[in-house]
Amino acid sequence: MTQAYQYIDTYDALRNYCQQAEQQSVIAVDTEFVRTRTFYPQIGLVQIFDGIDVVLIDPIAIDNLSPLKALLTNPNVIKVLHACSEDLETFEYAMGIMPEPLFDSQVGAQLAGLGNSLGYGRLVELLQGVVLEKGESRTDWISRPLSPKQLQYAAEDVIYLLPCYHKLVELLTENGQLQWVYDEIDQLIRRKRANIAPEHAYLLLKNTWKLQPINLYALQLLAAWRLSYAREHDITQNFIIREQSAFEIAYRLPGHKSALFALDIVTPQEARRHCDIVLDLIRAARSASETEYPAPTHRLTDVPLYKKHVAQIKEICTTAAEAVNVDPTYFASKRQINQIISWYCLAFDDTRALGMEPDLLVGWRAELVGAKIKAAAKNFSQKFKE
Repeated sequence: MTQAYQYIDTYDALRNYCQQAEQQSVIAVDTEFVRTRTFYPQIGLVQIFDGIDVVLIDPIAIDNLSPLKALLTNPNVIKVLHACSEDLETFEYAMGIMPEPLFDSQVGAQLAGLGNSLGYGRLVELLQGVVLEKGESRTDWISRPLSPKQLQYAAEDVIYLLPCYHKLVELLTENGQLQWVYDEIDQLIRRKRANIAPEHAYLLLKNTWKLQPINLYALQLLAAWRLSYAREHDITQNFIIREQSAFEIAYRLPGHKSALFALDIVTPQEARRHCDIVLDLIRAARSASETEYPAPTHRLTDVPLYKKHVAQIKEICTTAAEAVNVDPTYFASKRQINQIISWYCLAFDDTRALGMEPDLLVGWRAELVGAKIKAAAKNFSQKFKE
């Protein structure tokens, strides 16, 4: 099916359409972006369907996007997106905003029992019986001009989204779960806005518990530099230095160039590109006072009675999930259960570093299991908090 659309590449056309769209109570929204070697997504296109017209907005051609920003943050217009995580980052970097209020159709489908992490195409097929082609999903959305086939693909990403939204709202309202979608997205938006401080970036890396205090401090310095450099120069962190290379450097503490180049895991390109900075950081770690070292990190499975704690939380959540007909693995994933163990058993963790609370203690999950989890946590091990 060929979908009619309007291509918008001028401010006046954008303003006129946004004035039309803001009269609607709900609009479908999607973005196309490129993110290969960059730290931030590079926006290429914004698609909107307001129930009347499908438009493809060219944010590269239009200098002033203020009408679009106003529409996307209009509290009276619900924005429907599908699997919106990277779209949020795209809007945040390109325009300094995140769409609100926001309904994510993937979250809605999950809560409605249609399946785990449904792709847009599968959702459209389930709810509308339409099979979409996905042949342009890996296209370069920054290049111009975009082909008719690319633009058609982009238009289809929103034209079916509104009908899906209306069906999902029916299902979720019937089950009393509609507000849960908005709770879920509120937590996601908080997470996206919570940029971790560079000095805490090492907490997001693996196997830090294996390192001695001086080595952990070296990794903290390396991770902080890597994240700051990535943000400043808009480069994916692993194109600066890979995580496993940073760990190996912190573990070995090479004192000169030949020692750095001799490390098997570190590629010649990594060693050559940032050799002087890396060696300066290692020298700083070697000469630092022990008072500057970060607190030791711990492997979560080393928490006394870890398996028992996990089983307790899992049982509480599974019982609650089954009572409201939600997949227990969505209600409480392994990551979310581990968040709880970290929160109550460790002195500091990545959740605290982000200024967040565990997912199971906020929103709709907290209403169902928050009190029981807090009661159970009173008996959790405090060994690593002492």
